[in-house]
Amino acid sequence: MLSSSLYSPSDWAELFTLCTQAKETGNQEPVHAWLCEHSKTHDLPQPEETESWSDTDHAIKEAIMFLDKFAENHMDEFENRKESLNK
Repeated sequence: MLSSSLYSPSDWAELFTLCTQAKETGNQEPVHAWLCEHSKTHDLPQPEETESWSDTDHAIKEAIMFLDKFAENHMDEFENRKESLNK
């Protein structure tokens, strides 16, 4: 397992921002470029892009799923606090 210290929170934020923009615009090139540059910088394998697999597609899907779940948990937490205050 790779050390998470290779990735700073700002690195993840940049990738997640690019992924949300790709989802909204359909332009995946910035995500792919980020993955390639990050792989090069940290001496990791380059992203795989074949007919059967796309690391770029996978990164976008995973980032969006993570953000959707984060938003759901965040709203649930506030709703639960609101309910507990109204009791």
